[in-house]
Amino acid sequence: MYFEMAKRNLKRHKLRSFLALLGILIGVMAISSLGILGGGLKQGISKNFEGVANFVVVFPNSGEGYLHFTKKDITKLKKLDCVVIPICTKNDIIYIKGKNKKTYASIYGIKKEDIKYLNLGVDNKLSDTTVYADSMFSDFNEVNKNDAVAINNISYRIKGIYNSSFFILSQNSIILSQKTYNRFYGSNYSMVVLYVKNKDNINNIKNETELIMNKKEKKVIILSMDTILKSVNDAMNMLSMFLMGMGGISLLVAGIGIGNVMLMSTIERTKEIGVMKSIGAPKKSIMIIFLYESLILGIIGSFIGAFLSLGIGYLIVCYLLKASLTVDCLVYVILGVLFGIATSLISALYPAYKASKLDPIKALRNE
Repeated sequence: MYFEMAKRNLKRHKLRSFLALLGILIGVMAISSLGILGGGLKQGISKNFEGVANFVVVFPNSGEGYLHFTKKDITKLKKLDCVVIPICTKNDIIYIKGKNKKTYASIYGIKKEDIKYLNLGVDNKLSDTTVYADSMFSDFNEVNKNDAVAINNISYRIKGIYNSSFFILSQNSIILSQKTYNRFYGSNYSMVVLYVKNKDNINNIKNETELIMNKKEKKVIILSMDTILKSVNDAMNMLSMFLMGMGGISLLVAGIGIGNVMLMSTIERTKEIGVMKSIGAPKKSIMIIFLYESLILGIIGSFIGAFLSLGIGYLIVCYLLKASLTVDCLVYVILGVLFGIATSLISALYPAYKASKLDPIKALRNE
């Protein structure tokens, strides 16, 4: 009975009810869409990082005067239970053959058998007469697989294009075999990458590296990629909460709108409430009618807003961020719906209480 009376009251003021419902709809859509956006960003970034989560990267501590690793350092590190990948680095001018163009890029020297551990997405067929180029180098210089470049007047064919990781291999770079690199620049190892097959052992490898290399003085700086990934995930979680908070402001405004609708309804229906109370309607019944009205608005607005946010989120995450909707994204939609319904009910508490406290004699005299 109460539910039917609430529906009737909402239908009597269709425009006002529609505007209140629209406020809730927009608020829920905002909070859910922004939450999905934050979740999509987190997933996309995590996806880019997951290829380096098994690495511990060791750099010489330039602050203490150490600029390169020696062969003795590499030998010490090979005692660890992991794949040790020493990498040489040099910046030099590269000539783009067929385009009469020179460019400046980072050049890496890596053993051919070690490249497969770096998850670069290439075919692991590097030779002493070929190079790998990263995607930025390829795009910037308009070169592709099988095109030729020259280093120190010697031609090399591009064997493959890889996607570089900022934390290991910088962008705008190429890879030479260790033998070819040594011919030009010598064996100046500027970093060592430790590939740990089991991620659970990363902390142990990191601690053992610290004991081996920094026993007497701090010769190296050690970074584990899983730690960086956790930091990024924490930052993205904070971003998601911030975005949802911005959406929550819209929901707060919508809640004020519903409170205003209910309050105006109380004033307009003073005489009706007086009649109900005069024939014995308890305060609880009057409160329930008003709360039902706000609940109907909250449920309808929240669910429509949730479906719209899923559609908007799908377009943004799948087509713009090139990621996919996950269960985590659906959590934001559920939270948006719950917040929408809760906001509607809370906004109606005062108007409902005020209506239930009306004096029936004064209410009946009201014109």
